[in-house]
Amino acid sequence: MLHTSDCHLDRVDGGPAQRAFEAMVDAAIELDVDLVLIAGDPFDHWPDRRRCARLDRVPVRPGRPARGATPRQPRRLDGDSVYHRFGLRSRCSNVLFLGAPDGRAIEVPGTDVIVWGRAMTDHVPAFRPLLSPPRVDGRWLIVAGHGLAVPSAEAGSGRSSPIVPEDLDTLDADYVALGHLHVHEVLRTEPLPAYSGATARSRSGMPGCVLVRLIPGQLASLARHALRVSA
Repeated sequence: MLHTSDCHLDRVDGGPAQRAFEAMVDAAIELDVDLVLIAGDPFDHWPDRRRCARLDRVPVRPGRPARGATPRQPRRLDGDSVYHRFGLRSRCSNVLFLGAPDGRAIEVPGTDVIVWGRAMTDHVPAFRPLLSPPRVDGRWLIVAGHGLAVPSAEAGSGRSSPIVPEDLDTLDADYVALGHLHVHEVLRTEPLPAYSGATARSRSGMPGCVLVRLIPGQLASLARHALRVSA
């Protein structure tokens, strides 16, 4: 599985964010991954409908999207969200969208992987990205969340979309794919939660993503994967 987040495709100008996203898709195809998971902010929330219309005209080339791509959570999923205007499913038929505010589990076709996540209706302190979904026997469980990991509930007081240690303690999952921080970071080993970092600058300003391996009989493992971005 290839995990990325915070792609921020907010312009149609061939800039760094778009080139990094293109390199991420190329990497997913080259590595022959079973799933690409985008843990939030694939693009920003735009109140200006004309900007969204411009992005709608960017072609999606046949044969390029990786299998089972799963974007979730723009800046927020409210009534005027770009997700409602982009025509995601009509443009990318193999995309599975986690758009339920109370959480949704999806089965990734052709795999034994289940991905669970909550859609963010508003980026406020009351929103808690992680809950404990039920595990299905014999299936890998990936939990996706977009928020800020804090060292304690007290430290998270007043912070929007906090992820406190207790949230991770109660998870029965194989991997926790996080987004929001733009720098790659692994928080602990069990369960294995990690921020992929922003696609265009995941470590020291360099583009990258996270390659996650799910091997029966073993714990999930990960490695940062540097992206080759065209000039």
